[in-house]
Amino acid sequence: MSKGSVAVNRARLMFAMTLSCSVLFGCAGTPPGDRSDAAAPPPRRHQAVAGDTLPSYESVANLRGVITSIGASTTTNLVARASTQFRRIYPDVRLHVSAGLTSIGPPALLEGRADIVPMSRPLTPEEIRAFRAKYGYPPTEIKVAADALAIYVEKRNPVPGLTLTQLDGIFSGAPGRGDPSIETWGQAGLTGEWADRHINLYGYGPEDGVNQVFRQQVLDGGEYRLAMLVEPAGSSIVQGVAADPSGIGCASIFFLSRRVRAVPLARTDGPFYDPTPENVHAHAYPLIRYLCICVNKPPNRPLRGPAVEFLRFLLSREGQQIIAAEGNIPLNAKSVQEGHEALDGS
Repeated sequence: MSKGSVAVNRARLMFAMTLSCSVLFGCAGTPPGDRSDAAAPPPRRHQAVAGDTLPSYESVANLRGVITSIGASTTTNLVARASTQFRRIYPDVRLHVSAGLTSIGPPALLEGRADIVPMSRPLTPEEIRAFRAKYGYPPTEIKVAADALAIYVEKRNPVPGLTLTQLDGIFSGAPGRGDPSIETWGQAGLTGEWADRHINLYGYGPEDGVNQVFRQQVLDGGEYRLAMLVEPAGSSIVQGVAADPSGIGCASIFFLSRRVRAVPLARTDGPFYDPTPENVHAHAYPLIRYLCICVNKPPNRPLRGPAVEFLRFLLSREGQQIIAAEGNIPLNAKSVQEGHEALDGS
């Protein structure tokens, strides 16, 4: 791929992913940018992981006001889905949303323009340092959902599993895990008619959270191949792979469809694990992330107001069941408890 083509793809990504909207709680649909479409199946329910052991949400009286949310479209979609039920509890609370690439959130929190910042990746050391330099303490990151980053191939591709080392060899321009570059499916272990097929790569642009998480967890901070076709959303990555028997791509398990399959992964030589909620919570599946919401909370002081009540709702039984019903992976009880402790200042 030429440098000009890379620039065009990056411009396409920025145009497609950056958006801004202002909505009332309960009035917003799923914001565009990184949402499911025709390539995705009906929502998968993960109710068993949400469980009935999580605490129910306890409402407070006379809550009103405005919550300003600026951040990643992926996690903002989750926020929007939970907003309908929250609106029924608190009709006098409004939410103003700006959603786009993950990078728009941290500066908004730093500058005091956002009450909550949905994130699809962890804060970077640079973002934390800038916040600490201004406020004297780091931002608080509250996990609201778990996610498996699935490696997708077309459903007829017979590859039984891949290691992180093999993924590095496939996606990296200069593999850093010690193994050689992998450019054909034969080098990835397939035989017969698949052996000479060139591997075609599909992925996100450099500003996206999945791109950055994959780069750190798989490429050890290295660079992607320039030949990777940059797509603006997880749904289009899956669509591209579904139409290309030689293709491979990484996107959230949220976008799993009938035309592709998610390849089992291993850290080294095995065992291999599927991207199931159980394997995510056990940290057996090796490529996971958490969808978080960042807030400005001084140490040892609980948050107050509409924003914290919305976060408490997301961490409740009802909030996690909404997350599960729409296809995201809900948190386990330990992560929920950690979130409540962070909000309460302990």
